[in-house]
Amino acid sequence: MPAQPAFAANGCSRRDCIQHELRTQAACTLQGSDESGLPPTGKNPGWYKGLNTEIDHQILGGDVVAYKIQWFNGSWSGWYVTGVNDIDWKFNTEPNDMRRVWSYLTDHFHQYILCK
Repeated sequence: MPAQPAFAANGCSRRDCIQHELRTQAACTLQGSDESGLPPTGKNPGWYKGLNTEIDHQILGGDVVAYKIQWFNGSWSGWYVTGVNDIDWKFNTEPNDMRRVWSYLTDHFHQYILCK
């Protein structure tokens, strides 16, 4: 989807109106779906490493703003929002640190909204 051009709210064209430049905003896309989740990534990418919110940018070249996990029983989680409600209820035993729910991307089907 191409970026949208600038516009003024409510069609305002006076000098004191704010022009919103939408071409500089990130474009976001849903990757995967409830019907067709993305396959597990394996351990190599680093999703399981601590609370770092930059891992997504390093791996995918963009920001994962929200994601869902398909549990082994086939049901989907609700949406986890990165940095808001995604601290895992388990922790990494080595080196004994916390992690994000996206650590389950390594061995579960999943989907996410990626913004670049």
